[in-house]
Amino acid sequence: MQNADAPKQEAARPATGRSSRLDAFVGSSKAAISAILAVVCCRNLGLPEAGWAAISAVVVTQPGLHPSARASWFRVIANLIGAFVGAGLSALAGHSLGSVGLGIFLTGLICHLARLDDALRPAFAAVVIVMFIPGGNAWHESMDRVFAVVIGCAASLAVGWVYDKSTGGYKLWRGGEEPARDAVE
Repeated sequence: MQNADAPKQEAARPATGRSSRLDAFVGSSKAAISAILAVVCCRNLGLPEAGWAAISAVVVTQPGLHPSARASWFRVIANLIGAFVGAGLSALAGHSLGSVGLGIFLTGLICHLARLDDALRPAFAAVVIVMFIPGGNAWHESMDRVFAVVIGCAASLAVGWVYDKSTGGYKLWRGGEEPARDAVE
């Protein structure tokens, strides 16, 4: 005997076939183009952290422009917080394991107070990366990383905007449905 809820469960499954293959193709294309654009921009500006630009571009690329903008905003702010905490602690207390732990702790508190709980992972990653920069100027290298993140996020948004304006977004092949709202990475 079939459960009365079975048809509802069947309807809730994600679409398969041609539509999902097209979604995969478009999403992958947007991520690839965003990464390439971010690296080219960094290289043209003489920034040494092009890899972080590419990473940021692919991390914030989402099906729709609005979720990408939200993810970009959170990632930029989180990186600023993590980079400043990491650079400040490196200058004051050095690169010890205790300093790294304190940096992660402080970064988490600051993100919570700023209502950026969705952006904890990139903030924590930023503080750890900055704290483990060998020698050199932690402030300068932190800002290079933050600028690269901003460029990566901007590249993803630019590609998303061009895509949405040129195709009408996912409405073309999803029958007018709004794109899914994905969580911030």
